[in-house]
Amino acid sequence: MKRYMIKVAIKYGILVVILVIATILVYDKGTASYYAYLENNVDDSKWIQDHINLVEDYKIGSGVLTVSMPAGLVVSNEVLRDTVDEDVRRLLINHYSIKRPLLIYNPYQNENSTVYLYFYTGDKYKFEYYITTETITVGEEVSYVRLLDTLGNDSYTNKHFYVLSDFVVGKRNNLLIRILDENDQVVDAENFILNIPNRK
Repeated sequence: MKRYMIKVAIKYGILVVILVIATILVYDKGTASYYAYLENNVDDSKWIQDHINLVEDYKIGSGVLTVSMPAGLVVSNEVLRDTVDEDVRRLLINHYSIKRPLLIYNPYQNENSTVYLYFYTGDKYKFEYYITTETITVGEEVSYVRLLDTLGNDSYTNKHFYVLSDFVVGKRNNLLIRILDENDQVVDAENFILNIPNRK
């Protein structure tokens, strides 16, 4: 009886080893096939455009878009920028407002602490923002950062396209934005909660 049990254990042991080896071989072959597939399509601009997209990432924030691309796909910075820019151009056909702006987290995959912000206004206004990881109490005074033109003067526009880069990675960030008229009167304001990931 003991010899029989030993034979059964050996038989099952061999079977397990065979299954493990077979699984490794299938996985390796599948992985090699997948990377060959990526390699064959990396120079196909239409395929790239179809497989690198801006998608909503609820973990970062409501309505915040991030870049989605196949795992293991490596493209040049130029290709990534051109592809993302094309997506942004298509999205900007929509009428984004300060209440519902287009927010894109790190679209070019080169700076973890940046968010791109786009919205339109009917008239031309200046823009300022404030970012904090602290809770803001009602009536609390905060120091907004005003975006100026190249000469250091107030910049008025109705096409508000900004790169905001003061976010703290790995934290819950509160973004306050507002537009002001020529008399520094606040015309409209909004705030957004963004959970900025600590990605390598």
